[in-house]
Amino acid sequence: MREALGLAPAKPTPKKTKHPFSYILVELSVRKVTGGPPFRYEHKSRSLSTLEARLEAEKAVRKKGLEVWAVLDVRQVSE
Repeated sequence: MREALGLAPAKPTPKKTKHPFSYILVELSVRKVTGGPPFRYEHKSRSLSTLEARLEAEKAVRKKGLEVWAVLDVRQVSE
């Protein structure tokens, strides 16, 4: 009550702690639809499922006009 009236010093507000940022990194080997050498493509997904992250990455690759050659790696990264 003293704080509400301004008679006592206010308590310091606790600082918020940052939660670790985590995502799933999908690495694909892709190439152009017309052919050519394959190259590495990395996609970051905030999904909890590795399968959903992989499908999301493959969809992004097709949207850019590329073809998925192989899945290199699917792993969870925490920062």
